[in-house]
Amino acid sequence: MIVTKEHIVTINRRERRERALAGNGGGPQRKVRKDEPAQLAALGTARANKRLMSELSERLLNELIGAVKDLVKKEQSDRLRDIYLVGDIEKETARQAIERLRELANENLRPITIYINSAGGNVTDGLALHDTIRYLVSIGHEITIVVQGMAYSMGSIVLQAASPGKRFAFPHSWIMIHEPAKWAGWQSTSAAAQHLDRLKQMQSQIYRILADRSGKPLRQIIRDTKRTDFYLDAVRAREYGLIDEVLGPIEAVRPDQPESSTMPATETAETLDSPEIAASEQPTRISTT
Repeated sequence: MIVTKEHIVTINRRERRERALAGNGGGPQRKVRKDEPAQLAALGTARANKRLMSELSERLLNELIGAVKDLVKKEQSDRLRDIYLVGDIEKETARQAIERLRELANENLRPITIYINSAGGNVTDGLALHDTIRYLVSIGHEITIVVQGMAYSMGSIVLQAASPGKRFAFPHSWIMIHEPAKWAGWQSTSAAAQHLDRLKQMQSQIYRILADRSGKPLRQIIRDTKRTDFYLDAVRAREYGLIDEVLGPIEAVRPDQPESSTMPATETAETLDSPEIAASEQPTRISTT
């Protein structure tokens, strides 16, 4: 076949068309507008800004949530620094109160208030709670104890652990102290005899707690609690030295009866078979400084 000039031109056109189609993905060649590069750049910037705003929004949201949590925690810490000791003082009650005391003490030095309404309970558990409160007071924590209802028996001993000047009672509250031997929990005289030495030590400890915080001589504490339950309303408890102040009005609280109604009628001359302590010894008051 003779190749003419027309054949060469046709072949060249075909090759150019095929190359153009191949360079345009097989489709018709698209013309590039003059403003297309600027639009592409603007689109990329918009996408970058959107991604940045998303990241900022997420970070700000997390910071806001954290700030709200801190605020709620602070408000709870300020509001919930109260402990309620209600019911018998026994192992579980004392454990919960001690754990809560230590938790609050570890948070900060803000004052702690204990509200007590108890008829008493186990001696060793009560003394454990008393000693924990006294320890925290000794290292700088201010602990207030408020009687709302009653603080009988071991409850009256826990009451004495409060910071100086921070033993309070509501007007209609009652405090009762009695001979420590009644708290030991032994069910028979023979059982008590087996633990006589321990009983005497326990009596001595409890008598001294009452004497030290009330300012009363040991002889009077022993006499007032010997073989009797010694009940005091809030006003008389303040006069006796078992609390520091009555919270609220007291004008209509005092029962219309002789002052001697809650005091022993006479002083007996019987020998005080009390623990081995000097009954005439004057207690040392706890310093308020």
